[in-house]
Parts: sequence; C-alpha cells; structure tokens
Amino acid sequence: MIANCPPEEIDGLICRERDSAAAGGYTLEWKHYGHDAPEDLPERLVAAGFVPADEEEVLVLALDEASLAAFDDAGRHEIKIVRDEGSLADYAEISREIGRRNAEEERLALALQVQAGTDEMSIHIAYADGEPVACGRVYFRDGGTYAELSGGRTKTAHRRQGHFTSLVASRLRESRDRGRTHAFVDALPTSAPILRKLGFQFVTRTRPFVFVSDSHGIDG
Repeated sequence: MIANCPPEEIDGLICRERDSAAAGGYTLEWKHYGHDAPEDLPERLVAAGFVPADEEEVLVLALDEASLAAFDDAGRHEIKIVRDEGSLADYAEISREIGRRNAEEERLALALQVQAGTDEMSIHIAYADGEPVACGRVYFRDGGTYAELSGGRTKTAHRRQGHFTSLVASRLRESRDRGRTHAFVDALPTSAPILRKLGFQFVTRTRPFVFVSDSHGIDG
C-alpha cells in the first residue's frame, strides 16, 4: 500500500512497479480508490500500460447478530473450508469455468499460503451434488478488527441459486468467530446490489488497473 506519494513522483513509481512485474513475470493489480490523488491517476496508469477493470463498490458490514441473521441460509448449501492444497483444484475449476485466464497462477499462489499454514486467509467452497460450484476467500490482517471478503465467484450454470449468499454467510460467521467486528468487500456491479440489500453499507468506489507481463494473458 502506498500513501502520500508526491504527484511529481507518481509516474516514476508506476513505472518501477510495472517494470518489476514485467521482470518477475507476474500480474500486477493497482487498486485506485475514489479519494486517491492525483485526480488523473487512472489516466497515468493507462498510459503506463495498465488495463482498467470494472469499477467496484467498497462496502462494509458490522458483524453483529442482526446483520448476520440477514444472511442465514439454514445450512441449505454445502460449504467446505479448504484445509489442504489438493482442494484448491476445485477452486481453480470454478475459476476456469467462468473464464479467468490466470486460474493456475492463482492456484499456485494460494497453495503457497496453504502450505505455509497461515491463518491470515481462509478459502470457502460451495458444492452441489459433489460438484464445486462457487468459492470465495476471506482475509484476516494482523492487528486489525476487520475481515476482507475477496475472490467470490460462481459457475455460470449455478448462479441465482443462493450459493453466493451462502458463501458470504459462511465467511461472515468465521470472521465473527475469530473476533472481527466488521467485514468489507470490493463488490462488482453484479454483487453490490445483493450485498447492499442484505445490510452492507457503501463507503467509496474503487477500480482495479491490471498490468500483465508478456508471459500471461489478461485475467477476465
């Protein structure tokens, strides 16, 4: 995270981060928030070769009994928390089905975290008749009271069946059980209305800008 970078230094910073990604062969995402300066930062990122993705809404929810009750699905869907590296194949299967081109790169990165035994991330997967159909992650940063929901996705044929909401509920319950007081998420236009209806509050807007090195295709 970078804060208070002087405007005259921002172009150099963008180029250094881009060049590091190109040299390392990895995909780099720069998150631009509505309050970020300078005002023309999005244009500078595009000029440096970053590709803008869909705008998202930053939403937050207080983790009290009333808010969690809105997500109660009475155990209608089967949700499993990933405990071993092998289960990440199910996560990658969902990602590939919806067209994410970096599914294998993402699986390998997540596998490293699972191998490390870190408790800063948890991965939840929803199943229907034994088939992995939806998934999502939740992050627990050290020293904070917030949980961050991320990576929510559902196979096309299984949308509008409640899997998305059940996965949110599962991650919210874990967050509360681990002592977090709030959860936030960067929500796409497809999910933001659902989350707001269930109690999440709007904070600001954000847009990812993605730089892909020559060795990777752009993530869909």
